[in-house]
Amino acid sequence: MATNSVLQKYGTQLLFADHATDFGAAPATAANSLIIGSPTDVQMNLSVLANAAMWQSDKTATLADTGTAWPIEWVFGACMEGAATPAAGTTYDFYWNASPSATAGNGNSGGCSGADGAYTAAGTAQLIFIGSLVCVANVINIDADIGRIWLPHLYGSLVIDNNSGVAMVDTTADQIHFTMTPIIPDVQAAA
Repeated sequence: MATNSVLQKYGTQLLFADHATDFGAAPATAANSLIIGSPTDVQMNLSVLANAAMWQSDKTATLADTGTAWPIEWVFGACMEGAATPAAGTTYDFYWNASPSATAGNGNSGGCSGADGAYTAAGTAQLIFIGSLVCVANVINIDADIGRIWLPHLYGSLVIDNNSGVAMVDTTADQIHFTMTPIIPDVQAAA
């Protein structure tokens, strides 16, 4: 009896970075890139993020591949660049603001605004925890699989809590980026 195989394929990534100023289309150092294919850009300027502070991205455009259907499972990765070397074991913690609304200020969880800027609402208990990038003693810390997230709505924004002990690099933040990569089941016909 022949059986089908269920594999997986990537959908279009979301790329969170300071596209308006420093980042451009990819990190300045290619070895630091977590980008697959041609991602959808989402604005998030972390060049002003201090230690022990939080920041949120712009709200995403629709996550739908076709119509109103969207990938459920996504893999989250991050490339962080501090202004100094963080101590090993410190963290950058990531959360997702799930929203049913395309409008920046509507339908946000945890007091998010849906706009690139400081997050001061102290509402992380109402956000979806993605995971933590645990630092090693390097200025640049990369983890391509911080966590998996299942998205309940078509829209949302990323929130970061900087617990690294250092501020983010404040000039030429051309390495800092985050990716959310959809993992889509791909049923292969029986051979």
